[in-house]
Amino acid sequence: MVQFLWTLFNALIGTLSFLASVLMLKRLWGLMPLSVRGVVRNGIATIFFILGVLGSILPVMPGFVFLLVGLLVMDVPQKRVALRRLQHSWLMRRLLQNKSFAQTWRSLRRFARRASPP
Repeated sequence: MVQFLWTLFNALIGTLSFLASVLMLKRLWGLMPLSVRGVVRNGIATIFFILGVLGSILPVMPGFVFLLVGLLVMDVPQKRVALRRLQHSWLMRRLLQNKSFAQTWRSLRRFARRASPP
């Protein structure tokens, strides 16, 4: 049962990563109208939020990571305020002391800034 869940988890993550990489290609992304881009980004963010909630319940998935990626991908005006509050929380301060996590966080923030609407 555990191996089946692990295989299902790997297949789901592989599929989501492939979809995200294909959708984020500059040429394909630039051809989409802005309204469709927002719907696609929010759909991907919703999937990551659902995975984050499942990850907080199931012991085989890291829920916090998926919730964080969902927050970074979503396309809403309150995203900057939420990210700023999250970055100044005590948990993020502890996590940002880790060098590799801090590097990943900076690159994700740069991506979120570039991808956010003006």
